[in-house]
Amino acid sequence: MPGRWRSDSSPWVRPVMEDFASNTIRDIAVQCAAQSAKTQTVMNCACWAIAEDPGPAMWVTATKDELRDFLRDRLTPTFEACRPVKTRMGEPTLTGFAFDGMPLYAGWSGSKARLQSKPIRWLFCDEVRNYPPGRLEMVLKRTRSFWNSRRFLISTPGTKGDAMDTAFRAGDQRAWHFECPSCHQLQPLKFEQLKWDSNDVTKPGGKWRFDALAVTVRYECAACGHRIRDTPVDRRWIESHGQFVPQNPNAPKARVSYTWNALLPHWIEWRSIVEEFVAAVDAMRTLGDIEPMFTFVTETLGEPWDLDRWLITSDDYLQARRADYDFGDPWPLEKARFIAADRQARGGEHYFWVARAFGAGGASRLLAYGRCNTTAELEEVRRQLNVPLVNAMIDTGFKASEVYRFCMATGWKAMKGDDAEWFLSQDPRTGKTVRRVWRRVLVDPTLGTSRGKVRRHLPLFQWSNPSIKDHLALFTHGVVGDWSIPKKTGRDYIEQMTAEVREEREDSRGRIKVLWVQKRRDNHYLDCELMMAAAGLISGLLRHRSDVSPQTLQNAAGCSE
Repeated sequence: MPGRWRSDSSPWVRPVMEDFASNTIRDIAVQCAAQSAKTQTVMNCACWAIAEDPGPAMWVTATKDELRDFLRDRLTPTFEACRPVKTRMGEPTLTGFAFDGMPLYAGWSGSKARLQSKPIRWLFCDEVRNYPPGRLEMVLKRTRSFWNSRRFLISTPGTKGDAMDTAFRAGDQRAWHFECPSCHQLQPLKFEQLKWDSNDVTKPGGKWRFDALAVTVRYECAACGHRIRDTPVDRRWIESHGQFVPQNPNAPKARVSYTWNALLPHWIEWRSIVEEFVAAVDAMRTLGDIEPMFTFVTETLGEPWDLDRWLITSDDYLQARRADYDFGDPWPLEKARFIAADRQARGGEHYFWVARAFGAGGASRLLAYGRCNTTAELEEVRRQLNVPLVNAMIDTGFKASEVYRFCMATGWKAMKGDDAEWFLSQDPRTGKTVRRVWRRVLVDPTLGTSRGKVRRHLPLFQWSNPSIKDHLALFTHGVVGDWSIPKKTGRDYIEQMTAEVREEREDSRGRIKVLWVQKRRDNHYLDCELMMAAAGLISGLLRHRSDVSPQTLQNAAGCSE
């Protein structure tokens, strides 16, 4: 909006700023929708601290690239436009600002040295959801030296149980409630009450006509059903006749937290929210792409991503994935096929293997599965199923050096799961650091042998165990894509595929951790299908919200990380 900043334009941020100015408050956590006045609010608070109550301050972003752009494009212009701040301000540098009476340091979550260096009174942590694990806890310790410190965390949500979500849950969890203009019932502002018509006018032939749809968009009161229209005047009613209501009365008084969604700012048309939602649903069902829905939930609804809300709770969810085809049936839509093997030693050396074909839009079919006793038999299975060597994978978790030598001799791809949720990598297009759920490293298969003096390098593809398990679950539960198994698939495959379940654990401090827990001893076909999902992401046949520019397995084998 042009002109000077006014709180009348976003009245919901007033209580946030008032809490910032109170020495009775120590922690403020704001988890909300994108483009809803959150970052500007924090910058305003920083201006107040500099002008009214100086003390050592630090602003932390997720990455160094974000910090550079933010200092140049957002923070410096704000400081220069605020006269009391401008008069105290020296020349900005990459390390921050020097003001009369206080420094303001700039850091990013990837730099331990920056986060551990100085005692801080005013701490501003932006987009916390993108911090590496443990970094938020590290920087929060910088404020211990000040009895009147303030720790301000603000971010669009990430996933349930992450650092930002944990900080929000630890506070009093204030959610925006508004008064119905008809019955005056105070109620939370929820996306579920946003309604629109689906009929022959708005969706002729199964395709949405968004201009016709927009006319029907309205918000219905949960108490009386009164319809609030999608107009600037009606949307302003919601933001001007509302208040934050705490949802966690047991929180310490010094810890406050806020949340709001994109329905609140009057400048966001509700029709755009509906259009984003129906497009995200379509992307999941027809393209096998979860990214638009993840973005909608976290950046529009302002809620953390919770995989469990999409998954079927019963144990027989795989029965719905049985399709009307048999092993060996041709599939005209096939684009590529892969085979994955998991080596075992219990009862003598043997290998469980799975072969799967991929089509477009996240569709895939189970081709075959089984067990063999030697690598020679495994190679014969690959040839009989016509799987190219470039698409053959084997897990290296057991007797890795022997598996490495097998891969070096035959051309099979070495794969290994890792407990990390993601890996940092450099986007070759932009040069920026990005997160991916897989990475390629080099290993030496000759270590520990008489040939160890001659170094040879073998590509090893590491993939995130927790992230790929979550990703595969969306397919096996029918949420995205068209993942299927033949109608005659045996019970042995079903039992191994369902050997692990998601369980939520909460500690005494309210921190939530969601883990995949193994309930049955044998899960080898699941391990193979996880490698299959990783191969789909690496090859570009599948998409994941953390992936950036995946390359084919064949191309990746020849490039450096």
